[in-house]
Amino acid sequence: MKKKKYIVITVLLFSVCPVFGARQLANEGKRGLNIRPINRILKMDEDQIDLCTAALILSNQWGSPKTLHRYRNKVDEMSEEILDRLKEERLNVDFRAIGIINSYIFDELGFEAVETADDPEDLFLHTVIDKRRGYCLSLSVLYLSIAERIGLELYGVVVPGHFFVRYDDGRKKINIETTSKGRYAPDNHYLEKFNPPKDNGTIYMKNLSKIQTLGCFFNNLGNSYSTVGEIDNALKVLEKAVQINPTLAEAHTNLGNIYLQKNWPDDAIKQYLTALDIVGGDHKTYNNLANAYNQTGQLRKAIFQYKKAIGLKSDFVESYRNLAVVYRKQKKYNKAVLELKTAINIKTDDAETYKQLGDVYMDMKDYDVAIFQYRKALMFEPDLVGANGNMAYAYLNSGRYDDAITQFITTIAFEPYGSNAYFGLALAYNELGQTAEEIETYLQLLQIEPDMVAALQNLGNAYIKTERYEDAVEQYFRAVEIKPANSVLYYNLGVAFSNMELYENAAEQYLTVVKMDPRNAAAHNALAINYYMLEQYDLARKHVKKAQELGFKVQKELIDALKK
Repeated sequence: MKKKKYIVITVLLFSVCPVFGARQLANEGKRGLNIRPINRILKMDEDQIDLCTAALILSNQWGSPKTLHRYRNKVDEMSEEILDRLKEERLNVDFRAIGIINSYIFDELGFEAVETADDPEDLFLHTVIDKRRGYCLSLSVLYLSIAERIGLELYGVVVPGHFFVRYDDGRKKINIETTSKGRYAPDNHYLEKFNPPKDNGTIYMKNLSKIQTLGCFFNNLGNSYSTVGEIDNALKVLEKAVQINPTLAEAHTNLGNIYLQKNWPDDAIKQYLTALDIVGGDHKTYNNLANAYNQTGQLRKAIFQYKKAIGLKSDFVESYRNLAVVYRKQKKYNKAVLELKTAINIKTDDAETYKQLGDVYMDMKDYDVAIFQYRKALMFEPDLVGANGNMAYAYLNSGRYDDAITQFITTIAFEPYGSNAYFGLALAYNELGQTAEEIETYLQLLQIEPDMVAALQNLGNAYIKTERYEDAVEQYFRAVEIKPANSVLYYNLGVAFSNMELYENAAEQYLTVVKMDPRNAAAHNALAINYYMLEQYDLARKHVKKAQELGFKVQKELIDALKK
């Protein structure tokens, strides 16, 4: 009886195991399935990392509210389905599994490549699963995650600007293009199209470890953060990308771009030079390096690097435009014009280039030609704020104040929170003597930029014109709090107090001016007038004399009055 019971129990135990084993995935039991956060995963042994889990953790760091387990279960289900199909076809998990994967993922489920990798969300595994679309890296991460679960010897491979996967069992190697429904591609395809460096010491065209694949993911994640303006997060993940994959040129370039945005051009230069050492000539990196040299004031080096970029890609419009910027700094306007006209010959409908050409003619004070170029820019891009605003200033500088007002109002309609257009509009109203409109415009401007000293100063001047002296004093004092070293503000305060017949207050302001600028003849003259009104005649004579010594034409009436 006991023996019979033992036999039954044994049968029951063995009857469960085959069912469980048939569905078991190759990643079962890996520590990486349960480890958080990503920094701990990066310190793990390679064979314990689960790529799918790591990718989904990075998705959560990006800000996705989706749960890790929900999407990992979906990848598990896809992997189990592929294992079932392999079993039905009586195929081992080797290179023949690739066709099964491709048929299921691309043909049946409809996963496809995005046309342009311009949406940061397309990087993340949860988005790829939801939308069934992705680009080279994100589709490859899904493919690698499935391969890991079914036990297929698959690796990520990177070339400049592209990522794919490779089957490699030690005997047979197959490159798989996840952006082309899993089609095979020979090594020569990548060597000719992407031109990876031939130096074997780099990461390119090699079978990547999971950590190296995550390093590529960090590089793209950094670009995603940069795209949405999260520069500090971009900095952290790109520095991680460089740390993991020190020979990935794109990571150095992208980190250099972030350093440049943070106004750390010297650090950016180091990253760009490192990238160029890895991949050799690359027109975009030369252009970025030149931008960094430009930012540090090393204009000759900037010009040299821009020309290198153009030498590699003669139709690279951005470098022609950037080269023109450097020539403008050097006041070599004819050279700037030549570069911009070359860019226009390459791309005849580029609004930004026409706008820059207008800017050069503005520097040359050739306002009519500048206006002509701005109009061309606006033909191709009517809401180009820089062209609209700068054309308004061209009208202003050429004395066409009514046209300037119309153009500034148009600019404000496109960019209602741009302070420069309001400032120019107020200047145009000032030139036409429309003080009420000038005041109203400055008040609108100061709602946008409360600490703009020039606006506070000019608003104070407008109040003096309308004899609103107390209001003028208020604006000048606000400006002085922001910029206490501006002697003109104290002078204007003196004018306001004088008009209010507060001569002691006025004299105090003028004394401040002459302490800051002893050679300010107008301030000495104003002091003389105020001391005269205070009946301090010796001090008045002293400052009359000083004003005359400095070449100021003092009123004869004041001189005569002080002789008595």
